[in-house]
Amino acid sequence: MKLVNLNSAPGAPLQRKNDWNIDTTGATLLPCGSEPLIQRSRIRSLCRALGLGLFYETWQQFVGTSQAFETRKVAIRQDRVVAALAGAIHVLPASIAISIAILNSFGYYIGEELAGSEGQDDEKLAGLQLAAKLHELTMQASLAAMLLQYIRHEVALSDGLPFGTLFAGHMFKDVSYLWSSEFWGTANGIFRNKHSRVKLITLLVVCTILGLTVGPASATILKPRMGDWPAGGTDFWINVTSGDIWPTRVTETEIPAECFKEISDKSCPHGDWQTLAQAYFPYWSHLEKKGYLPDSIRIPSTRSIREMYLQIRSETQQYSRLFSVATTQDSVISDSIAETGRLWAWVVAAAWRTKGQPWRFWSHKEATYTVSAYQPIVHTRCTNASLSTKNPSKMLEFYDLRNIETFRSKGDFPLGTTNNFTFKELEAVQTVPSLRWTTVSQPSTNFTALAAVVIIPSSEQHKQGAFACAIDARIAPAKIQSTRNRYKVVTSHLKPSSLWHPAGNDATYGAGDSWPAVSIEPQWALHLNPTLVETNSSVFEELVAAAGLREIHSFEDPANGYLIESVLAAMIVNGLARRKYKHGIIGELNHWDFESDKPACGSWCRHMMPVRGSMGKGGSVYTIPQSARTNATRLTMHATATGYAYSPKGFTTILSIAVLLIYSCIVLTHWGYTIWMQECSTSWHSSSEIAALAMNSQATDILHNTGAGVETSKIFRRRVRIVSVGEKVELTFEEKADQERIALNAWYS
Repeated sequence: MKLVNLNSAPGAPLQRKNDWNIDTTGATLLPCGSEPLIQRSRIRSLCRALGLGLFYETWQQFVGTSQAFETRKVAIRQDRVVAALAGAIHVLPASIAISIAILNSFGYYIGEELAGSEGQDDEKLAGLQLAAKLHELTMQASLAAMLLQYIRHEVALSDGLPFGTLFAGHMFKDVSYLWSSEFWGTANGIFRNKHSRVKLITLLVVCTILGLTVGPASATILKPRMGDWPAGGTDFWINVTSGDIWPTRVTETEIPAECFKEISDKSCPHGDWQTLAQAYFPYWSHLEKKGYLPDSIRIPSTRSIREMYLQIRSETQQYSRLFSVATTQDSVISDSIAETGRLWAWVVAAAWRTKGQPWRFWSHKEATYTVSAYQPIVHTRCTNASLSTKNPSKMLEFYDLRNIETFRSKGDFPLGTTNNFTFKELEAVQTVPSLRWTTVSQPSTNFTALAAVVIIPSSEQHKQGAFACAIDARIAPAKIQSTRNRYKVVTSHLKPSSLWHPAGNDATYGAGDSWPAVSIEPQWALHLNPTLVETNSSVFEELVAAAGLREIHSFEDPANGYLIESVLAAMIVNGLARRKYKHGIIGELNHWDFESDKPACGSWCRHMMPVRGSMGKGGSVYTIPQSARTNATRLTMHATATGYAYSPKGFTTILSIAVLLIYSCIVLTHWGYTIWMQECSTSWHSSSEIAALAMNSQATDILHNTGAGVETSKIFRRRVRIVSVGEKVELTFEEKADQERIALNAWYS
């Protein structure tokens, strides 16, 4: 029989007698470090590193190579291949973390439903929630493997660490670890230098924070969110200047010539007054105590239907209000939104028919087209007065609706006077209410505002009186929008429900009175109330009659004043909003093929969709000469699609992306470092193995009286090392002569 010594790897300790196994053939003695056993040990180390030790044991039993007893093992291996393979525990969770972080960072629109069977979104989201939990467990396992690798290196190959550190790899996933005796014993423990202390404490804190946050971060960004996502849009030009669309002074000179000849023209200030008479004021006669009037009605335009919002000051409403309010969108803005929204829908349909397009906006719960612009808003408030007075030269008093400071100090607006009318001049014999326009110089701002006087005829029970109505007209910033499901219906976020009370945040007039006031000439206002030939009455009279009060005989009834306020506000805002009724978008679509019936379109289609990525802002679909832009107004329509998407929108999402990227950078850097160092080990990676190591170690008086528990952190401060004593591996607090540092690639019992 011949002894054959197959050399171990260079640097390995000298093989002892017990390192030889007898071949069953009797031909040779094979060392434990021979190549077949090395390969088998690599597989075992890889399986243990991935937490698959039980599967490896089962596989050994299946192939008939299982062992009946524990054999010696390599404590710490210097093997680049195994180090690289063992790092697979980091690759999967880090790859998933990086993938979903990138997906959310760049954004990706999915559509109305998640991929897969229709109508199963709840089940799909539940599945993603389960996947997020599994991802959390793999990331925590990855952090634990990294932390254990560092601790193992320090206690076995370096100068040791405080005793409390041995349990960090199993305790860091619980936030209570940060105030545990083990952690504070480690923080106050004995280190070879200050740098080692800072490095270890930083690592423990970072791993604990990541262990607690990677799970919620994954759950946050792994599931797509339902929301409104940027889906392109376009710039467009209107053939009128912004100063003409939203003026601060309105005069008779801008009224179309047709309005002086034909009062049925809808571009006139009183256009579509019939809609007010039919769709809003008839509800007045049916109000009961604490009842409501509609908050909005729809007014037709050339290419769209605008929504007019109204709030009336009334004791029968649920909430008391300081004045009546009306607002609606400019007809030219409304028509432009409807037109650009129509083009967007056409492009989306074309993209759905064209393969290879990155946009999926054809699948949406809703699509919204929004333009940031201005719109007129009118506030009115009336005060009543008896014209039967002993002082006929007395003048009417009007509220100063611009004096916010007085309102805040006294709880109401102050009254002022007008130099236009005296009580004597308003006396007249009539049977129906009449409307007269005038101006009021508001003392608080030296601003000349439009005002109205409504004369109430006398009756057998009541004397003649009047309502003096202050009018405050402004242009306010608004987000004006239309939606795909309500085609051509244009609305805005500027609604009177939040405007009727000027206190608090100055919502009524804008922060710091920033909404520009509009000065309206009485000559322009005359066109709001023309005489109707068919009925020989005025528009104002017909609107009052629509409310069921063709004859108002009491100026003392507050409800009559509230009705008049609402009629005036609706009339004025309707006229202001249709000033540029016949204007619209100018320019031609880029590369539009007018003769083609194919769904494919020119380059303007691409400009309507997001310029970068699958979500974002669009470009400009119109070509307009530079000379035409001088007297035009540029606006932008932003399209949004409602559906599921991944997006970096929101602080929580950004924070989640940062957490996962930090985790990935740390564990992948650690993996690269271990490959470079060629160091790997699966020893002492569980609590049971640490307990087995302790039971195989020599007893020490340092742990005296700790068998039933440890009450102080002093024990955890003591530095501990793992050393070799002969062929054994022990855990020790003390320095002894027979102790040696653990050798790489050496086999220990």
